[in-house]
Amino acid sequence: MAKTPAQVAARIIFDAVGTNVKKIYFLGIGGVAMGNAAILAKKIGCQVFGSDCALYPPMDGLLRSNGIDFKEGYGEDNIANFSPDLVVIGNCAARGNCEVEWLIDGRKFPFVSLPQFLFDSFLDGRHRIVFSGTHGKTTSAAACAYYLRSTGIGAGYFIGGSPFDFSAGGDIGDGTAPFAIEGDEYDSAFFDKRSKFVHYAPDTAVIGPIEFDHGDIFRDIADVERAFSHMLRTVPRSGKIFFCGDSESAAKVANVPWAKSYSVGTGKNSKFRIDGLSIGESEMGWRIVHGRSETAVLCNLCGEFNARNCTMAIVAAHGATGSKLPEFVDLRGFSGVRRRQQLLYGDGKCRVYEDFGHHPGAVREVLRSMRMRHKDCELIACFEPASLTSMRAVFADDFLAAFSLADHCYWAPAPRKITLPKSKLLDPEKLTAELCSRGIDGAAFGDNGQLLERVLEVMAADSNKLRVVVLFSSGAFSRVLSHWKEAANGGT
Repeated sequence: MAKTPAQVAARIIFDAVGTNVKKIYFLGIGGVAMGNAAILAKKIGCQVFGSDCALYPPMDGLLRSNGIDFKEGYGEDNIANFSPDLVVIGNCAARGNCEVEWLIDGRKFPFVSLPQFLFDSFLDGRHRIVFSGTHGKTTSAAACAYYLRSTGIGAGYFIGGSPFDFSAGGDIGDGTAPFAIEGDEYDSAFFDKRSKFVHYAPDTAVIGPIEFDHGDIFRDIADVERAFSHMLRTVPRSGKIFFCGDSESAAKVANVPWAKSYSVGTGKNSKFRIDGLSIGESEMGWRIVHGRSETAVLCNLCGEFNARNCTMAIVAAHGATGSKLPEFVDLRGFSGVRRRQQLLYGDGKCRVYEDFGHHPGAVREVLRSMRMRHKDCELIACFEPASLTSMRAVFADDFLAAFSLADHCYWAPAPRKITLPKSKLLDPEKLTAELCSRGIDGAAFGDNGQLLERVLEVMAADSNKLRVVVLFSSGAFSRVLSHWKEAANGGT
């Protein structure tokens, strides 16, 4: 019987030191994880090419700056013309995609999912620190890689984002050092519905807060918890689990008999307790209390959730290396990740931030952190529902609670059609009307231009308060993001 493309791929994956260079095609190269994997492959000498329906910052610029060409728009000739040794398929590509159908019909080129590609090519044989959770995994993984490298350990890393402190989201590092990777619970590919992080088999597993998310693939919170349990079943007896003690679901799944687990959080019973958090205009500090010892931390990020992210990174790094926590950790050189509370524009009267938040839990924490950093500000939240999560009715109450932290909430139209029954779709007009009844200036707009005009009107009105605008979107937020980027470069 002939082998399937995935089985053949297991034989021809290039080795991690690049001694056997292969041509790799990335189907869905515009995703942050796929794009960073392509860059990682290019770094070790592979020929790389790929395609996606559309690319937008930061991945389009990041690919170009790393010398990677790509096609915007799928086409059956794309793969054939490149003639790769292997095709890596992102989970954005489904049956019906013309390139997917061409691959399956012809069976000329082997293919694998992204997480399988990463494990076989870069992770196997390394001590793997896998960061997971509904929120914080990108920042935590980046902070861990930064911290390990700042202490002289040449950690490898793979981050589903664009860290400010690294040239790309992935690097092999020293082959004997740990490898920090962001582990997503979303499914792997159209032919592999397991969560991505199951492929990574962590030696050190880190679990941030767990909330219901990805309603397109999970039925309820129990279904989400089950996916995390599957990942933890791959942790060896010698492994370690660090979990968010402030999250009931994280504590629940981390309670396993085969590996040691440690809670991290603000609760008094946390093994690694975050205490004495102090947030200023430009930096924050706190203490990690562990037993009779304390570790003081300074960081330029903002918010309790980022204190937890950085604490997770620090304790996981020491857990993986078997070293003791020092008395002081200086993370002020860690700049975070693009599109996470990223300052786009600022003057004496206003500050405009961009954030990738599309889940109500993330929106809530970011708005809370802005209130803490900018005391007595006028807070304006603008939201583009660019993900499948963000337009589901099940999240309506949670979004209402999150946006109640703002003074103004402006909801943009969905940039793509969501094929769900009306009863399962969130109603932005109803949501913003409820916000108005609570004394918050809320409105849902038919296009982004109207939303931008409203924001500019509010900002032009007289006020003695600093106005803080947060632009939430996991997409391009066309016209709105570009306006503030142009303003920062001297435009109007």
